[in-house]
Amino acid sequence: MVLTYRAWILLGLGGLVALLGAARPDWLGLALLIDLLAVLAIAVDALTLPRTDAFRVQRKHERVLSLGAANRIELVLEHMIDTPRRALLRDEPPPLCDYDQREFRCTLSPDQSVRVVYHLAPRYRGEARFEDVFLRVEGRFGLTARDYRLPAREVAPVYPNLLQMREYDLLRHRGRLQQMGFRQLRLRGQGSEFDALRDYTPDDEFRHIDWNATARRGKPIVRDYRAERSQHVMLMLDAGRNMLAEVEGKRKFDAVLNTALMLAYVATQMDDKVGALVFADEIELFSPPQRGKAQVGRLVDALHDAQPRLVESDYLYAATYLAKRWRKRSLIALFTDLIDPDASRMLLHAVSALRKQHLCVVITVADPRLHALSQQTPREPIDLYRRAVATQTLNDRLAAMRTLERLGVHCIDAEPDTLVANLVNYYLQVKARGGL
Repeated sequence: MVLTYRAWILLGLGGLVALLGAARPDWLGLALLIDLLAVLAIAVDALTLPRTDAFRVQRKHERVLSLGAANRIELVLEHMIDTPRRALLRDEPPPLCDYDQREFRCTLSPDQSVRVVYHLAPRYRGEARFEDVFLRVEGRFGLTARDYRLPAREVAPVYPNLLQMREYDLLRHRGRLQQMGFRQLRLRGQGSEFDALRDYTPDDEFRHIDWNATARRGKPIVRDYRAERSQHVMLMLDAGRNMLAEVEGKRKFDAVLNTALMLAYVATQMDDKVGALVFADEIELFSPPQRGKAQVGRLVDALHDAQPRLVESDYLYAATYLAKRWRKRSLIALFTDLIDPDASRMLLHAVSALRKQHLCVVITVADPRLHALSQQTPREPIDLYRRAVATQTLNDRLAAMRTLERLGVHCIDAEPDTLVANLVNYYLQVKARGGL
């Protein structure tokens, strides 16, 4: 039991009355009576504090939490209180997680449960361990309070960001994919698969005119084409030491894993087949391309616990392994990083071998800190050193990307917030022009 600020005010007033009684002996009896009433009120208020079994709490959230996303956490407090009480409810979220709020002031009303909501953003994959919920309830007069520890320990798995897939579906149905930075998913007027006939417009090419339909209708009619379906997308994820680096509080591997799964989801929406290969110094996972939304679920289950390791990635071995087990022409999305010249040279050799049969795109995560350090004005010798290192790193990355582009390999180097949109838009462009 603890005393609230109201009880301390009451006791303070009782002390003043006691001093007044000491100064005026004829008021001493009245002063003692007032002090006794104050202590009695606090004692009675303490007796009205509820028992521990009067409360039960439940924490509600998705079966799995999404990495880096604002996951909705709801606390439902049920109680057996017959009079309104003020209370303070506090949850204990897992460590290494960001949250917007964890303490809630509320009023317990008879026959009404209390519901509070906050949002939690895990910064790691694996398991998120929630602790018990703590509750402080005041007595009937608000003079005393009692702390309760309500059992609520649980472990929730943390997967790559699945909420962005749900957001994608919602915005796609509403025709608002631009809010996520995506272009329109249905690409008409391009590709090679016939879609529909429509009236000619001045922007249409003459080669798209359907002369038979034009003769029948007596006006120019053009053919609309849509992107080809049943093509193949292979996700190659580098799980070596380069992917352990952090950008904006998140490992690069986690950023590219979210991006890869989002690309897989969009590709299955286009009826393409998607597979994955995770490698470091050896092959850690290979899943051949398959069609359908179920494949995305299989990839999520297979990749959610993949972790980068402090080893040198063997790009040539990964390329050779893939060439032996998958020969159909595919869009190869290689998620890696370009840090030092030696690793970049190995990557160039591997991509050169893959591009002979496949369409390759290399995806890297840009670090905004490097750009900031390369442009800052040095004030001390250490600042000059940092600027030189950042500039050299950026130049090495740029040189490697230019070499890849001369080989006909597209490169996407973007910060985590824009990486998904850039890659998905490139995929849609490839589909539109029939690049596969």
